[in-house]
Amino acid sequence: PPSFPALNSAQRASSSLGANAPPRLPTPTTQGLTSPPLRSPIQLPNRTPTTASFSLAPPPTHSAIPSKPRKKVQLTPGHSPLDWARLAASPSANLRGLPPDTPYLKVPPSLLKQMTGRRGKDAWTVLGGKVYNISPYAAYHPGGEPELMRAAGRDGSRLFGEVHPWVNWEGMLEGCLVGIAVEE
Repeated sequence: PPSFPALNSAQRASSSLGANAPPRLPTPTTQGLTSPPLRSPIQLPNRTPTTASFSLAPPPTHSAIPSKPRKKVQLTPGHSPLDWARLAASPSANLRGLPPDTPYLKVPPSLLKQMTGRRGKDAWTVLGGKVYNISPYAAYHPGGEPELMRAAGRDGSRLFGEVHPWVNWEGMLEGCLVGIAVEE
């Protein structure tokens, strides 16, 4: 008949069953050795926290107040990122601001500087050597139109990379592509 606790159980190993206890590994003191003690194969790692108190709070690097607080912008209804994705995917949308049959342009800096979004003109910017018309996207920009217009009429690659380097502008602004930036 089976005995309780089982012969190979931890309960039996930890109890003082005398002759019925399973054999144990010899320790250096029982053998008269002076070498360091042997590690038990069942020894568990120390899982206690190193500090006196334990909390579920984020590490200190994530709880610090950012140097520049994030400005929340209230977008108008119908101007969410999903609404932009739907508009950009529409084949009938002309987001370039040019006649539909116009080929891609070679845009020198002098032309780019004129396209600032002021006085009824479209706002163009350069991202990664490509020129995009950002005017249609301005109302959909999560940071607000003024933040987006900081890159209007100039190369916004560095600014874009500083603010949100994880965003794929090529996919998001594909329909707004005007051409490529060239030297004067």
